[in-house]
Amino acid sequence: MEGSRGPAPGEELRDAPHGHVHRPPRNDEPDSVYDWRIHHPIDGKPDRVAVEVSPKRGLLPRWRFVVPGNWDSIISWGVGPPGGGPINTSVKRPAGGGPVNLVNGPLVSWFGGHEALSSRLSAYLVFEGDPPQYLAFGQANEPGGPPARLEGISFAHHAQRPHSHGDSDDS
Repeated sequence: MEGSRGPAPGEELRDAPHGHVHRPPRNDEPDSVYDWRIHHPIDGKPDRVAVEVSPKRGLLPRWRFVVPGNWDSIISWGVGPPGGGPINTSVKRPAGGGPVNLVNGPLVSWFGGHEALSSRLSAYLVFEGDPPQYLAFGQANEPGGPPARLEGISFAHHAQRPHSHGDSDDS
């Protein structure tokens, strides 16, 4: 899966300051290296959700999303400023693969780019409808290669899509 689905490469999602921002459930892993955020609604569509990922520290080149291999709800993916700014779907040197079976694991697809993510640039995945049961993120060791180590979140506790939990903080 090279490039993106949805808007043409280089096109930006225009209505990107989003209505709600939530942090996904914490991983059991205390050494998490990524900052995850969920934004919705997107473009005024209540079923459209953006997942934002950025490194907690430093730079992260060769970033990759990993999604279930049979999940087809992706609208677009790309990079943008942290906190829900416009998403540029024209990523530098896009890479992707799958669907492939993980060793002793599920069928997945992976994709991403080579811009170095930082505190000023996040990776985004935008989907519409039901969320995947899980979403993972990692860094590839080789240009064009799959991610080597993964960190993930689960949407299993959401019946349909992430929604407001009554948080007063919204972040």
